[in-house]
Amino acid sequence: VFLDQVDALYENVQIVRNDRYTDHTSILLKQIENYSNFQKDKEDYINIMQIFVQGLVDDRWACYIELTDEEDEIIAKSKKNQVCIVEDNQPLADIQPFVLFEDEKTNLFQVQMSTRYLTRRPTKEYMNIVAVYATDPNLLSFLGQVKGFYNFANAIKFNVNTSLTQKSFLLDFSSTVLLTILSVLLIVFRMIDQLMRPMHNLSVASKEIAKGNYDVLVHNQEQSEDMRELIGQFNEMAKQIKASRQGLDTHNLYLETILKYSFGVIGLDKDRNIQLINPVIGKILAVDNEQQFVGGLCRKISDKNAYLEPLFSMAQAQFEQESGEWSEEIELTLPDRHVLLSCQGASLDTSGKALGYVIIVKDISKLNRAQKKAAWGEVAVRMAHEIKNPLTPILLSAQRLRNKFLDTLKGKDLEIIDKTTNVIIDQVMSMDAMVSAFADYANTPQIERKPTDLNALINQSIALYDAQSNISIEFDLASDVPELLLDANGISRVLINLVKNSAESVEDSRDLIVSVTTQYLPSEGIVRLSMADNGDGFDEAVIERVFEPYVTTKVKGSGLGMAIVQNIIEQHDGRIFAGNVEPNGAIVTIEFEYTKENV
Repeated sequence: VFLDQVDALYENVQIVRNDRYTDHTSILLKQIENYSNFQKDKEDYINIMQIFVQGLVDDRWACYIELTDEEDEIIAKSKKNQVCIVEDNQPLADIQPFVLFEDEKTNLFQVQMSTRYLTRRPTKEYMNIVAVYATDPNLLSFLGQVKGFYNFANAIKFNVNTSLTQKSFLLDFSSTVLLTILSVLLIVFRMIDQLMRPMHNLSVASKEIAKGNYDVLVHNQEQSEDMRELIGQFNEMAKQIKASRQGLDTHNLYLETILKYSFGVIGLDKDRNIQLINPVIGKILAVDNEQQFVGGLCRKISDKNAYLEPLFSMAQAQFEQESGEWSEEIELTLPDRHVLLSCQGASLDTSGKALGYVIIVKDISKLNRAQKKAAWGEVAVRMAHEIKNPLTPILLSAQRLRNKFLDTLKGKDLEIIDKTTNVIIDQVMSMDAMVSAFADYANTPQIERKPTDLNALINQSIALYDAQSNISIEFDLASDVPELLLDANGISRVLINLVKNSAESVEDSRDLIVSVTTQYLPSEGIVRLSMADNGDGFDEAVIERVFEPYVTTKVKGSGLGMAIVQNIIEQHDGRIFAGNVEPNGAIVTIEFEYTKENV
């Protein structure tokens, strides 16, 4: 029984030694794998891994490390050591986690292990490590003592008549050996703890970084210069990851802000399937639930919204030309308005490899109107100067002719003078009124906005028209419409002008019906005012340009009424749309932005 116990003790010591080296090899492999995943996209990946592997070598521990990929191609290996000689690698079986080899002549211990046994997930890409260890002298001495004692015990021939003195000696000797074994084991465990603690700390820190905790650092108090250098490199890597992550988060926030508030953006993959479409696109192009088109081709949007066909046909043609970057302006007629869009596109590629495309859309209708208004304003100033100056002497001359000759002439001469001077005076007054109206359009007075009840202002402004026998005003005013910051005089002028246009649109003798509706849409943050009539509606030839100056189909119209209306609404940061309704009639819709902070 005693010999069996000594034999078991010797085997257990060998198992402890084997576990010590395999556990350390497993930790080394995990550290190398984590570091490799972080560095594998860099151009100097091989050099980085070579430096890292060399930093893991410790003469008191792993004296040689070799790293290969799944095809047995060497990724990195430590410098040659004449004392530390590696044996030929033996291929690992499909179910074999590691291979151990001991050279009793050189007292070297070699472990071969693969990353495919460190995870339960199937993988085609993995790394193999070969680590060679110089057996610790203390442990080697202890193993020699145990083995010597084992051989000595085998040589003793126990006799049934062994004297009590011999038994006592054997008991004392066995106790001494056991105490020696326990002491050596304590020393070995202490040494293992000192060597394994920094590797354990690195392993824990790596897991924390993988979870997203980039503030973790490993205290660098090791006596080994190589281990201090390794921990220092790890801490520097953690700082770089944190800085990169913060920069990436800031950049993503910047992009999200642009995508949410600035421009309409459509991102396509290399097959031109939509990967990204932001909410601004839905607002600019009047598309409901724009996210439903993610994953499909652009033509699915135009198939469902036919009025967008010119836009996506243009983009498709530009991408087929492979011109890289392009920029175009296009006019579209949406269901509720006419818009001018600035469209830009670009191909996304890296190192000559196509990644996809991006389309950026911006509504420049308001900017275009502002530019046109500025141009018309300059024309108005010159027109007022060039035309009004000669009008005054012409008018005075015509009036002077009437005063001088109407009392002296008779018959046909009197009739001619009266008729011609009246024509001159009427035309001069008409031209003066036209120039004045144009000047009013170009020089819209500044508005003074105050909290105003829109419903009350509507009733007050168009009440007089309701009293006319041939005009009927129907009101559908929402009771929850909040007060808005409005210029009462300006909005009243808008309402009167719109009712006046409706009245003038009826060419036959039928009665005019004007429907006035207000709505509060808190989800969209707007108050909507609509005025619809049963007149003849807008002429299809001019409906897209109805808000431009001098666009009219009326014989006596100046063409400035709707342009002035639009100016006033835009001064209120609102939007105005015009269209026709079935079976006949026109509708004008005005939208005012509303937030509690704005009132």
